[in-house]
Amino acid sequence: MPARMIELSWSGLRVPATAVELDCSQKTVRCWLHRFNRSGLPGLEDLGGQGRKRRITEHEGSRIISLVKSVPPGRLRWE
Repeated sequence: MPARMIELSWSGLRVPATAVELDCSQKTVRCWLHRFNRSGLPGLEDLGGQGRKRRITEHEGSRIISLVKSVPPGRLRWE
């Protein structure tokens, strides 16, 4: 979609019309246009690593899930 924003901008479409055309906010269009103007084509690539870092490893997460699914030690079982 960012490439389409650049294309529409180059064809003369203003930011509000581009936002309507692509069903996004004007702020999003402006952000991508500024990023493209600042960095060129590499600016349109995904930056990656923008989210919060994992607090536990995949192995630890699997272990926690298996512990939650098991019966706690010392718990009475009704039969």
